[in-house]
Amino acid sequence: MPPSPSVSRTLSFCVIHNTFLDGISLNWLIAGTDAHAKNYSLLLGGGPFVRLAPLYDVASILPYDEFHLPKVKLSMKIGEEYRLGGIGLRQWKVLAKAVRIDESRLLDRLVDMARRVPDAIHDVREATLRDGLAQPMLEKLETRLVLRAQHCLRLLQSS
Repeated sequence: MPPSPSVSRTLSFCVIHNTFLDGISLNWLIAGTDAHAKNYSLLLGGGPFVRLAPLYDVASILPYDEFHLPKVKLSMKIGEEYRLGGIGLRQWKVLAKAVRIDESRLLDRLVDMARRVPDAIHDVREATLRDGLAQPMLEKLETRLVLRAQHCLRLLQSS
């Protein structure tokens, strides 16, 4: 027997909620400053099924030297803060409370994402080289994404 429409809507909401939080988390990790509300969309399926569309217009400010990272602002605040330099463990705890998600669950997801960034970006970089995209900007982006992920991990693991 298929789930009732109310159960399906609840499940859809939970998936959207987690996916949206993952998007916000990713943009913090990569210093993605253009992740505003218009870059998130819903896909409406048949019946009560709804999901978040795949992320798009995802870009990092990290390879650009003219920006002072601590003062750079995200498009959406985390906790009570937009500035990358002001976002750390406390702001993530504030966000967890505000969106009614278990704090340790959110922090565990963030730590897991931060730990996966170095290998993921290395794999992408290797693929770009195989495809003939040997741009210096990509090497700089890889290096800075790894350093940013390590910095975010330290912030999340501080007490």
